[in-house]
Parts: sequence; structure tokens; C-alpha cells
Amino acid sequence: MKEDIQNLLFEEIKLSNLKGVTKASQIEVFEPKNIEFGDWTSNICMKLAANSEDNPRQIAEKLIKNLTKNDWITKIEIAGAGFLNFYLTSEQKYIFIQECLDQAEPFLIKGKTKQNILIEYVSSNPTGPIHIGHGRGAALGSALANLLSKAGCEVTQEYYVNDQGLQIETLGLSLLLNYLSLGGEKIKLPKECYQGDYLKTLASDLKKNKQKKYEFTLPKKLPTNFDDWLILAKKELSHFEELGVFALTKILDGIKADLKEFNTFHDDFFFESSLFKDSKKSEFNKTLNYLSKKDLSYDKDGAIWYKSTDFGDEKDRVLIRENEAPTYFASDLVYHKNKFDRKFDEMINLWGSDHHGYLPRINASLKGLGYDSKKLKTIFIQFVSLIRGKNKVAMSTRSGDFVTLKKLIDEVGVDAVRYFFLERRSDQTLEFDIELAKKKNKDNPVYYIQYAHARICSLMKELPERGFNYSNSEGSRALSSLSSDKENELVSQINSYQQTLERCFDKREIHSLCFYLRDLAAIFHSFYNSHPILDKDDNSRNARIAVSLATKAVINDGLGILGIVAPEKM
Repeated sequence: MKEDIQNLLFEEIKLSNLKGVTKASQIEVFEPKNIEFGDWTSNICMKLAANSEDNPRQIAEKLIKNLTKNDWITKIEIAGAGFLNFYLTSEQKYIFIQECLDQAEPFLIKGKTKQNILIEYVSSNPTGPIHIGHGRGAALGSALANLLSKAGCEVTQEYYVNDQGLQIETLGLSLLLNYLSLGGEKIKLPKECYQGDYLKTLASDLKKNKQKKYEFTLPKKLPTNFDDWLILAKKELSHFEELGVFALTKILDGIKADLKEFNTFHDDFFFESSLFKDSKKSEFNKTLNYLSKKDLSYDKDGAIWYKSTDFGDEKDRVLIRENEAPTYFASDLVYHKNKFDRKFDEMINLWGSDHHGYLPRINASLKGLGYDSKKLKTIFIQFVSLIRGKNKVAMSTRSGDFVTLKKLIDEVGVDAVRYFFLERRSDQTLEFDIELAKKKNKDNPVYYIQYAHARICSLMKELPERGFNYSNSEGSRALSSLSSDKENELVSQINSYQQTLERCFDKREIHSLCFYLRDLAAIFHSFYNSHPILDKDDNSRNARIAVSLATKAVINDGLGILGIVAPEKM
């Protein structure tokens, strides 16, 4: 219906020789919050007035002369400074309700270009269990993939595994020192090592599986710093690198299991190490050679630098350090080149907010390589803090004092965690109220939404017990009998579902859908409490059941996008 009104207005604008829009989709048409202002409204007259000698109200008067000739519009009113309020016939008002009743498949977002899209998200370093900060990105990435798929887009969900460089050596040493401690040695891990009980568990697994493979005679005076421990480990163990691989594999398996439980499924795990395979023939070295040939890099102070400033960055960036070790930036440059070479129409990065300053250098690298950086969209995700009662839970990932996603799921459940992660804009910090998430009442929004769905399922089970019959055809015919304010409010909210999905799709956001479902549930519960749905009057009963089933269909579909269960009983 929104598109029909947009097209109608656009044709009339062309006939009236008005300037300001070049296509129908530029015309803003939306459902007013107050049903007194019609079924749809548009502020297009304000936009057109910027290119006309007439004011918005005069333009509105010109446009509506022919618009009301359409038989599906009962009237158009001019409101305020020049808003156009459209009032539709009852048949038009209930078209989407009828679609909900007949819906065999999930709702689709219509009229959008079908694209091949890559979403890279979570991508937490595989040096420890996935924590709640990564969980917020997991919820958003998977929900966004569900949303984009509704428009017919082919979506690839990817996890970038940082399995290269010093952090894997650090992980291996952290595991080794925990392993050696099992033999009774009192070893204090250097502050650079990874901490946490998960390493003690890995060390026990290692000892059980590898027996004494990694034991060696320790010097009487133990090293006290990270570098000395690393030198000793490499000297005594020719297979030291296996420790990092063992730990990485085990931790990554745990991350995958946690993500699966969290209804998050990646299509591909892209390993950073794959960029360095085959040495001189590797994708990494080929890219460095390309940059050198194109005069995009230079040597200085024993390091290799990328000319980032030529492409808008604040300073040039190091690719290879003096010790010949690649920088994180160099690996990311090659990884993003790989993304573009895979020919996606759009690439979406979900990054932590601490990477905000990193984006200009990535964009600079893409421009230098000749790619269209506009195809890359980066969504930043702010930090999550946990609130228990009135107290904030202290967390530190390096010290190992953090709350894992698994632990939070076990306490409050997958559905509550996903909803609370998704209900706020990703660029806003989130305080996760644990006690609220555990409540089983209307104060907890996800419970309230799920309860609306379960309530309707219960209603349909009660129907035959009360001796009533119902069919969707009877429900559709009876819809025009809906007349109360609460009935009309519920119909209006249901009708705005597709508009909500379109807005979320266009803005690549999810939180608006959470707000929509919360409001829909509240409106339904109010309608349920004020109207006897299983009324003795056949017409009223069939109409109210029909609108209830439409509510159920929308809630089921919306929760499906969010990755949340729509229960039949609670």
C-alpha cells in the first residue's frame, strides 16, 4: 500500500510539473502514530515547496484534486502546514491482515534489489571463550543476515580467525605454563600471558592426551618475564608451536558450540593463516609485491610502510616491522582485498567500538588497491556491561575475569540474551540488567512478546472446547466489523510491520524491529483484556480471531528474524 501511494503521488507530481523528486521511492509515506490522522500520511508537500513559489498547503490543495478519484481512497485531508493524510476503504485496510492469515511462508521484503552480501562478525581472537561483548555482535550479525535474506539477498556469514603471529605464541606459552604447573611447580604467569580457568582446563586435557610430551627439566631459577619464558620454551621444545595450535583448536571448537547454542551459524571460518600459505606465492606476499610495483609502499628505518596519506589517512601505516613481522593492519589489508576479489555487492563488518579509528586506514588501503570503498559498510558495536541488582559486574578479558556468553545464557536463557542485545542501537553502550532479563512478567519485553504469541495459541486451543468453529475465510469476511479504537489500533500496528522491515533493511539495523514487536505485544494484550475475543456473536468472534491470528503470524515472523523462539505455551 505504501508503494501504491508513492506511485500515485509521483504521477500527480509529474502532471503538476512540480520539482523536488525524480522517483517514487523518494516520497516519504508513513503510518501516523495517531489513527485519527488517517491510515497513511506524507510530508512530500514540504519537500516540494523548496522548489516552488507555492507554500506546502497550496501544493497540497493542487495535488488532492485528482488523487481522491481512486476508489480505494475514501478521503485525503490536508493537516497542519501541509501534511497529506490518506484514509483508505475498509477493504484496503485489511489486505495485509488477510495476507497474514493466508501466509504459508515467512513474510518477504518486497521491491528491494537482490544482492550478494558478506557479513563478517564476531571474529573474536581464538585465545579464550567468547564473552558477552562478542555475544552482542553475534546476535546482531545473525539477525541482520536473517533480515537481508528476507529481501532475497544471498548472504554469506563469515568469522575471521586471527590465528597468526605473536598472540598464538602467547596462547601456546600460557597453556604450557599452566601445563607445567600441574606437576607441582609454582609458576606465576607473566602479565602478557592469557589468564583464566579455561587454560587450566586445557592444560589438564593436554596432559591427559599428550602425557609427558611437553615436560622438560626446568632451571633452578625460573624466568620472571614473558620474553625469557618464550625463549626457554622454544629452546626446550622443538614442537612448541603445536601448543598454540592445540589451544586454538580447542577454544575455537568451544566458540562454535557456544554460537550454535546462541542460534548463530557462520557459513565460513576464514583463517588469517591462509593468507600466508605457500610462502612467497602467498596472497600476502603477492599483495605486498603489488603495492611495491604501484609505488604504494616504501622502506624506512628497516620497515615497510603503506602510503596511507595519499588516500585520506592521517599518517602512513607500517606493513612490515623492523623484525620482519607483519602488522595487524597488513593482514587486514590483504583480508579485505580478498573480500573484494570475491565479488560481493556489499560487505558488512561488525566491529567493536574500540576499532573506530581503524576504519580510515582500511578505507585508505582499499582506495589504493583501486576498490570502491563504498561497498564496505562497517557497523560499530559498543561495549556491554552487566548489572546485577544495583551493582555493575567487573570484567577484564586479559586477567580472565570476564563473563562468558555461555555463562550468561545458562543464567537467563538464549531468548532474553538475544533480545536484550538487539533492542538498542549497536552504537549505544548497553547495560544488561540480569534480574530484569530473568523476570516472567510484562516488565521483561521479550517475555511479554512471547506471552502474546502463546496467549493466541492458547486461545485457538480453547476455541473448539467452547463449541466454536472458525475458518480464515469467515474471519476475512468479518474484518469490516472491527470498529473500536483498540481494534483499529491493533490493525494499524499489524499493517506497519512491512514498513518496519523495510526501514530496518534500508538502515541495516535491528533495534527498530524489537521496539515494533514490543509495541505490538502491548497493543494486543490491551485489546485482549478489553474485548471478549471468543464472543458469542459470530461476526465479532471471527473478526477478533482473525486479527489475533494476524498478530501471531507477525510475532512469529519477527521473532524468527531476531533468532528468538515463538512459544505455543508458557
